[in-house]
Amino acid sequence: MLTFLGLLSAAVTRRPALVIIAVVALTAVFGGFAGQAVTVDDDAAIDNPAVQAQDELSERFGDEGSVVQIIVSTPGQDVRGLDGLDATLAVAEAAEDSPVADLIPDGQGGQPGVLSFLAGAEAALEQAPIERGDLDADADVADLQTQGFEEAPDQLADQAEDLLSDPEATSESGLVLVFLDTEELTSEEVEQAHLALVEAVEAAEVPDGVTVEGFSFPLLFAESDIGPEVGQLFGIAFGLIMLVLATVYWVRPESGSRAAIVRRTAVDVALTLTAILFAIVWMQGAGVLLGPDYAGLIGYFTQQTQIVPILVVGLGVDYAIHLNARYRDELAGGGSAAASLVTATRTVGVALSLATATTVVGFLTNIASPVEFLATFGVLAAAGILASFLITLTFLPAARIILDHRGDRRGVVPRGSLATQPARLLPELAGRTAVLATRAPIATLVVALALAVVGGYGFTQLESRFSVTDFIPPDEPRLDTFDLLAEEFDGGFGETTEILFEGELATPEAHNALVTALDDAGDLDAVATAEGLPDGEHLPAVIGAAFAATDGALAQDLGDIDLGDDLTVSDDTDVDELYALLTDAAPDQMEPVLVEDDEGGWTARAALRTTAGEEGAAALRADLAEVFAPLADADVTATPTSEEIVSAQVAADIEDSQLVALAIALGAATLLLVVHFGITVRRPLLGVVTLAPVALVLAWTFGMMAWTGIPLTPVTATLAALAIGIGVPFTIHVTVRFLELRRTLDRSEALRGTARRTGGALVGSALTTMVGFGVLTTSTLVPFAQLGFVTVYAIGFALIASILVLPSLLAVWDRLSGAPVAEPAEAEAATDAPATAPVGQS
Repeated sequence: MLTFLGLLSAAVTRRPALVIIAVVALTAVFGGFAGQAVTVDDDAAIDNPAVQAQDELSERFGDEGSVVQIIVSTPGQDVRGLDGLDATLAVAEAAEDSPVADLIPDGQGGQPGVLSFLAGAEAALEQAPIERGDLDADADVADLQTQGFEEAPDQLADQAEDLLSDPEATSESGLVLVFLDTEELTSEEVEQAHLALVEAVEAAEVPDGVTVEGFSFPLLFAESDIGPEVGQLFGIAFGLIMLVLATVYWVRPESGSRAAIVRRTAVDVALTLTAILFAIVWMQGAGVLLGPDYAGLIGYFTQQTQIVPILVVGLGVDYAIHLNARYRDELAGGGSAAASLVTATRTVGVALSLATATTVVGFLTNIASPVEFLATFGVLAAAGILASFLITLTFLPAARIILDHRGDRRGVVPRGSLATQPARLLPELAGRTAVLATRAPIATLVVALALAVVGGYGFTQLESRFSVTDFIPPDEPRLDTFDLLAEEFDGGFGETTEILFEGELATPEAHNALVTALDDAGDLDAVATAEGLPDGEHLPAVIGAAFAATDGALAQDLGDIDLGDDLTVSDDTDVDELYALLTDAAPDQMEPVLVEDDEGGWTARAALRTTAGEEGAAALRADLAEVFAPLADADVTATPTSEEIVSAQVAADIEDSQLVALAIALGAATLLLVVHFGITVRRPLLGVVTLAPVALVLAWTFGMMAWTGIPLTPVTATLAALAIGIGVPFTIHVTVRFLELRRTLDRSEALRGTARRTGGALVGSALTTMVGFGVLTTSTLVPFAQLGFVTVYAIGFALIASILVLPSLLAVWDRLSGAPVAEPAEAEAATDAPATAPVGQS
């Protein structure tokens, strides 16, 4: 490590201009690749069995049409009255006159074009010799509804009832569904079609007091853009950190040197921010090179990864603070610019190297996550932190050396001012915390462990969740419509759960198990039914429809094959012949539920209308898995999938992988520190001692998350990496400084000196990082705000663990390890020495 740092410092001191040119050139190269970055939707970066089933269903059965849901509301009165009827008729007319009217099915193939909660009344108006003007009261509408359903299949009445917010009482809202044949359209064209339809129906003339709101998921996601908010957050964080840096870099000017200090502070702030911007460009470019278009090691950028630049700003700025502070300290002592840099690099550089390595390891543990975009997130964050480290040790000091060489020639380097203390209060206050380590280390550790136990219990109570609407800005109007659907209609009519059936389907055992399981699925609370069967497309429903839609010849053929009235078959039935017969006789009806694959086998699909919503998706998935479990005995797999199930699966994957990620992150970081301290000071146990407080930080932060109601999400699941990235640098600086002072001081004085000299610097660093991440708490995007709070928790706890808990651990370790104690005279002399480390130095 020292060899590597020596090579860097040698290059910087001997050829600073060449180093700057090299960094700028690399930034230009990475910038060229960064311009090729592709951002995809979050669901495109998810890979689990439910997503794989969706892809397989799309490939084998094609994409279905889409549906736009129109909410008709009559506040204060039942929507099934005259006003509601006028509204549904107006909506239907507007849809038929809209620019996408040619995409609305004509209803001849069994798929209605428009279906409303007053479908019966509308049908009666079309068939009976009566017009809308003949209706005088709401009761007339109810009579028409009853009359229309008498002539319609029972399924229509069930569907219309399901389109009411409260069919058993006064329903103030109802749904009108407009189906569109969008199978041949691209996703962008689907969004445009939905927008055109919604604009048309929302502009329809409806009675006073009646509201009409259109909704579809493609429309919701098309109209939401988090880019501007992320840019705003980044700008605010950048600006606040600039102010904090100016405060940290400012020193008390001596007489006549104020202008020089102002210039130096401004330049140091500018260089630090430039270095961070360069690191972000490197990160973006590396992400493209590692992505699908080149190396294929990670996925595309997603909405989740847009937060990485803010992480780089928050975590990377400390590198510049620590290196610049030590460089200033050496410069103030009379050293040349080159000599000061070499000393700063060989001292602070070691701690920064260890901090970078452990932080990178922490983020790279996300590679093991089953959630693909978390793996991409981890790699990008690791690349950004590594870039910050390299640029901080090259570009930043190279530029500073050139400026200070020129300043020395002109005699304007303010060495006297650099030797002053910018803030004596923080070191003094931090020094007082050493009393815990010197007088009550065991008690301090017991309290810390007790709090960790409480935090560990909080971890077991954390909720894991992932919602497709997490990254929708809360001021998005259609998000309110989505919430209304979820509240009044159990998620709306648009929720469809598909089941992919693969395996040896063409056997009597498999066929009968499939028919029985689908019938049992109708008993689940979250599965809607029609005429005794699950409402939707599935093999039993299609076979029954095929009977009704064909002549007696098919019935005779099916009878010859021994298909019973309950649609099961005998043990010696040739099911392959049965499926072939059905496919030939009713291809349009069979195509959505049964297809023959290239190897002569069969793949089946069921599309059930469900009302589980996101909250009940995990339970629905478990219930369906139990219902279809008997199919496994017939060598058939059944995989339920829907957008809601995908979200539930992601949440489950996050929860299942969190302990593994924690173990890998802590284990790898511990191993790294054990090896380092074992080689450098022959005290490998010191690596465990240094990292132990970080484990406490994790436990405390998890407990605070549970207390404040913050769940585990794809964003907050990065906590393990964040805690290591934040906590390890703090603890390393404390341990390294303690070892340095312990060479000449006794245990107590070394602990006091460490707290006084390093504690104040850590407070300054913590404030800088907290400001950067604290900006996230103001985000209107819930995941970003939650990450802001979690990171602030972690930073605060890391600071507490570093200046309160770790010194106590070091005291116990030092006592047990039998380290030599300095002579009293040496201790007294060293204790009296002034603590001149500026804020930011470790």
